[in-house]
Amino acid sequence: MKKAVTAASVIFCAIIIFFTFFGEKLYYSTKPTVELDRPLRIDDMILLPESAIFSEPDGDYIFTVESEEGFSAEILTVTKVRLTRCEPDESGYFGDGYVTVEAEGYSSAPTVVHTSAPLKDGQKVTEE
Repeated sequence: MKKAVTAASVIFCAIIIFFTFFGEKLYYSTKPTVELDRPLRIDDMILLPESAIFSEPDGDYIFTVESEEGFSAEILTVTKVRLTRCEPDESGYFGDGYVTVEAEGYSSAPTVVHTSAPLKDGQKVTEE
């Protein structure tokens, strides 16, 4: 009986030590990585790169990112925001590849411009 308790204790301690050193890496390796960009504001217009626009059959949307402090790193959560308007930028200030967008309640939160995997509303991600 003592051998079984000792073996179980050693295995338990090994698991605790393993996750102490590698737990954070394992957690973040399972999360999609994203590249972020801040919107450009000119007068009333909000400009975003075209790569920030995701499309579904029922319309266009963007993913904004909110951050909060975690134990040892920043935790990023994406929020899906439906666009009410999305048109190519005709001002020419920034060249091709930008669109003018409008969305209810959206003003200047960082947006996802590239992702390593499909995203869902409320999902945790890591920044490249």
